[in-house]
Amino acid sequence: MEEQIFSDEREIHLMDYWRVLMKRRWVALGVFLVCLTAVAIYSLTMTPIYRATTQILIEKANPNVLSTQDLMAIDTSGTDFYQTQYKILESRTLAREVISRLDLTRFPEFKSSPDSRQSEASPSQLSLPVKNTVNDTSTVNKFLAKLKIEPIRNSRLVKVNFESEDPQLAAQVANTLARVYIDWSLGLRLQTQQNAAVFLDEQVKETKRKLEASEQGLQQYREKFGVAALTGSGGTKDNPQATHDISRQKMAQVNAQLGEVTNKRIEAEINYKQARELLQNPEKAESIPEAVNNPVIIAIKNQEVQLLRERTEKSEKFGPKHPTMVALTQEIEGLRKKKLQEIRNIVDSMKSKYEIAMSQERSLQAALGRSQVETINRDKIAIQYQVLQQEVDSSRGLYDMLLKRLKETNVSEENRTMNIHVVDPAESPKKPAKPRLMLNLVLSCLVGLMLGVGLSFFMEYIDNTIKTPDDLKQYFNLPYLGPVPNFEIKEDVPSQDLIILASPKSSSSEAFRGLRTNILFSSAKHVPQVILVTSSAAQEGKTLISSNLAVAMAQGGVRTLILDCDMRRPRMNKIFGLPRDPGMSNILVGENAWEDMVRPTPVDKLWFIPSGPIPPNPAELVSSDLVEEVVGQMRSQYDRIIIDSPPVTAVTDSVALSRLVDGLVLVIRTGVTPRDIISSTVRSLKEINAKILGVVLNDIPVGKDSYYYYQYHYYYYGDDKDKKHKKKERRRSRPKAAPEA
Repeated sequence: MEEQIFSDEREIHLMDYWRVLMKRRWVALGVFLVCLTAVAIYSLTMTPIYRATTQILIEKANPNVLSTQDLMAIDTSGTDFYQTQYKILESRTLAREVISRLDLTRFPEFKSSPDSRQSEASPSQLSLPVKNTVNDTSTVNKFLAKLKIEPIRNSRLVKVNFESEDPQLAAQVANTLARVYIDWSLGLRLQTQQNAAVFLDEQVKETKRKLEASEQGLQQYREKFGVAALTGSGGTKDNPQATHDISRQKMAQVNAQLGEVTNKRIEAEINYKQARELLQNPEKAESIPEAVNNPVIIAIKNQEVQLLRERTEKSEKFGPKHPTMVALTQEIEGLRKKKLQEIRNIVDSMKSKYEIAMSQERSLQAALGRSQVETINRDKIAIQYQVLQQEVDSSRGLYDMLLKRLKETNVSEENRTMNIHVVDPAESPKKPAKPRLMLNLVLSCLVGLMLGVGLSFFMEYIDNTIKTPDDLKQYFNLPYLGPVPNFEIKEDVPSQDLIILASPKSSSSEAFRGLRTNILFSSAKHVPQVILVTSSAAQEGKTLISSNLAVAMAQGGVRTLILDCDMRRPRMNKIFGLPRDPGMSNILVGENAWEDMVRPTPVDKLWFIPSGPIPPNPAELVSSDLVEEVVGQMRSQYDRIIIDSPPVTAVTDSVALSRLVDGLVLVIRTGVTPRDIISSTVRSLKEINAKILGVVLNDIPVGKDSYYYYQYHYYYYGDDKDKKHKKKERRRSRPKAAPEA
């Protein structure tokens, strides 16, 4: 499982941007110079172009043909009117007319090859007053490419700009285009007026025929129904509605009377039915409203009250069967019967009143029906008469209006007043409009600068290599052991790659000593004794790092043995100037004992075992149990053992050897090895639980604008200050490619 940890993005400072620009300065400078040079050459070699300008005024005006609801009204209330005029000025029709008038095809800048000529005119195109005399598409396209219509904001002025190599021709074309535009507009207006006149003449004749037909129909209708029937005594010939208003008033009166009688009938019916229901109960009959207010009923009630009072008084003296009491009771009963009979008479009177009201209602309903039929018949006649009269009036009004407009149109055809005027005719320009050398150079500088800077940052963005210790922390969370700068070696030093011997007081030598110290203190429990040095890919400098690190260990006073286990492309023997055979391959196949293969080096306390002959199966040899046994024996005789191995991603030798060592040092060449390859290497080592002591960044730049400048801007102890005055060879700290043995 991958344990690669991605931390948060680190804070970016302005110096980071500056370092990117300094790192890619030649790219940015190259793009800048290419842009500037290209624009300068183009501007200096370009043919001068002159621009002439004609300024015209376009007023808002409609052709005075008809009213606003008529045929060819032009809406000038919105901005689309002026946009239309601008497009007309840029139209191919006007361009052809200008080319034809000035015979522009005789000028070199308008000439075209014979095979580019083709006819564009077709009968389906819009018919315009200007005659199409030029059908060369190429010539028209060239003309329109040189034309520019420029409206002046917040005004009705328009600039007609034309560019040409000849200043006089530019002015002549601009003025001619304005003249052609005015002629085209005038022709369009005259054509519109002529079309309108023809249309109006046809409409006048048609309207006159309809007017005569409608008047004849109206007269026949009058004769059929009679003028009196249509006008009446209260109406007129033009207003027969007055007579009909009388009929409607009569019908309204009858309707009003019917409403009153109906209300009375309903009221009488309701009173009668209520009284009849109450009469069925003698005790409730007295509550009938008409009986309550009747004088006879009131008098009978008074008598009844007196008799009841008298009977009550005498009942105290006489019994109920006393002749006096019996007489009073009979008299009271007689009054009650009389009262009930009187109530019946009142109810019969209410019935008669109800029947009379119902008879009146029926009579008025019949009268209303007759009045409605009469009114409807009169309305039908009047409505048809009004329809015929309105048709006559409408035809007469339309005929008068069309006849008036026809006469106005005939008069307006003679009016040649235009709403387009030339304010400032074009003059021959004195200075060319193109090229504008200074402006082009300034713009090219800006564009070149932006492109150069953008390309620099884009290249930095797509650069997925490791360049700083912060990248290690950010992308892989691996310990950082130290950097190894690119260094300079004198040509006369035999062991050129052993910089720690060739220049012991240089910054590169000090880097290896610092690397030695960091490795020794990389483990908290114990100092690593057996150290494997490898890399992700080839040409990253692992052999160089291994050899110089071994020298630094030996100079520290410990017995150090360096093993060249790169049995595929060995190079360690060349660095120390020793033969390759025999070596590790002989040991692992059992031909020789390892003690016999140890060879001394020029460095005190440093011994070396070369790779030996290149075997056909290096992976199987380094994976054998004999390797573990040999390394175990070496531990007892040497304080430090440095093993140089092949790249991890290329072969499995380093993975097999990593199980035998105390720690592994991964070499990464700055700005060369991609992150995905390093990620694959770390993943492979993590899967087998290899202990990675840390990472060495090799071949780091130490220029003034680099990340490491303040760390390596001086030479150790100042002994190399005079090197810039000597002849020297710059050499990157990367291994030389050795031929396959």
